[in-house]
Amino acid sequence: MDSRHLYIFNPDCELAIANGSCFYTPSANVVKMGEDLAFLPAWLGKPDDMVLVKELPDASFRNFLSEELLLRCLPVRESELDRYSGLVGVPWGKSPKICHWLEKKGLGEGWRPEQKEWYSRKKAREGLKLLIQNLPFLSEDILPHVCYSLSELEQKTGEGYWLVKAPWSSSGKGLLTLKGRPGCKEKEWLKGMFRRQGYLMLERMLDKVEDFAMEFLADEQEVNFMGWSSFTTGVHGEYTGNYLGSQENIENKLAACLGSEKIKAIRQEVPRMLRKILPDYRGYLGVDMMIYRGKQGDYNLQPCVEINLRYNMGIVALFLARNYLCEGTCGEFTIRFYPQAGQAWQKHHRMLREFPVVYKNNRIKSGYLNLTPVTEATHFIASLCCY
Repeated sequence: MDSRHLYIFNPDCELAIANGSCFYTPSANVVKMGEDLAFLPAWLGKPDDMVLVKELPDASFRNFLSEELLLRCLPVRESELDRYSGLVGVPWGKSPKICHWLEKKGLGEGWRPEQKEWYSRKKAREGLKLLIQNLPFLSEDILPHVCYSLSELEQKTGEGYWLVKAPWSSSGKGLLTLKGRPGCKEKEWLKGMFRRQGYLMLERMLDKVEDFAMEFLADEQEVNFMGWSSFTTGVHGEYTGNYLGSQENIENKLAACLGSEKIKAIRQEVPRMLRKILPDYRGYLGVDMMIYRGKQGDYNLQPCVEINLRYNMGIVALFLARNYLCEGTCGEFTIRFYPQAGQAWQKHHRMLREFPVVYKNNRIKSGYLNLTPVTEATHFIASLCCY
C-alpha cells in the first residue's frame, strides 16, 4: 500500500524555530488555535489521507462533508496512530519541535540546525535584494536594514514611520511600529527581542494598497508556481482572510494597478530567486507581496515582504477554489477569533441560518460553510462564505 499523508496543523512553527527547543511550549492562545483549527489541513488531503486532531469531530460534521463535498481525509487522534501503517507526517510547517515529534513517532526526519536561517527574514531580504537587481522597476528604498544593536537601529531611524520585525515570527507577531526614534517602552521591547533573536529588521512603512502572494511547490527540479493569493490582514498585521475565486480575477486586479508586464516579470523572476537562495528546500511555500502607493501617488511593488516556507492560508484558498467551488463562484475564506466563551458558537449558528450553503454537483455554489468543527468551547473558526 502506498504511504498516506498525516497532516498536522502546528501554527507555532515559526515561534518554535525562534525558540530552538524540541520541547518548546507556545502560549495558551496559540495552543487553542492549533486545537480548534486542527482539522483545517484535511482540505489539502486526498482520499484516505489523515489529519491529526485532539478530539474527533462530530460524526454528523464528517458525514456531511463526505456526502456533500466528497471530502475523504480522515481525522485521527495521536493515541490511535499505532493502528495505521505507512503514514508520512506532513506538518503545516517544520520546526525543531515538530521534527523531533515526527522522528520519535517514525513519521519523518529530524531537524537540521542549518535550516533555521532558511526561515528568517534575513533570507527574505536576500531574495528581495536579488529581485531589485533583476527588476529595474523596483525601488532600492524597500530593502530592509539588518540591525544588530539598539544603537545601530536608532542611527538608521529618522522622520516618518518605521516597522521593526523580528527575524522569526509570523502573522503580525514580532512587529513594532515606530514613529521616528524609539521611546522608553519601545526600547525595552527592542532590547528583549535583540537578546532573544540576535538581530532585527528595520524598514520604512509603506502606504499599502493591496496584500497578495505567489504560492509555490518546490521539488527536485524546479520551483513550480501554483497560483496567486489575494489576502487581507488586521490592524496588527495578523491574517484575516483570503479571496476565493478564479486566478484570472486576481491577476486582472493586480495588473490593473501594476500593468501586465510587471506581473509577467515577477512570475518569471521570483521562482528563479527562490531556487537560487533556497536550493535545498522541498515543499510548499508562499512569497508575500504588497502593492503600495509612492510619493507621487503611483502604484509600486514590494515583491518579497516575507517568505513562508510552509503551508499557508493562501494555499488552502487555492485548494478550496479549485477543488470545492463551482465555476464562477466567488467568496472569502476567513480565520476568525472570538474571545468570549460561546461567542463563536452563536456566530456560527447565525451564519448557518442567514446564509445556508447551496451545493451543485458536489461543489459549493453559495452560502456559509465552517471548514473546521464548531462547539461551545470553540474560539477559532475557519470558514468560507460564497456568492
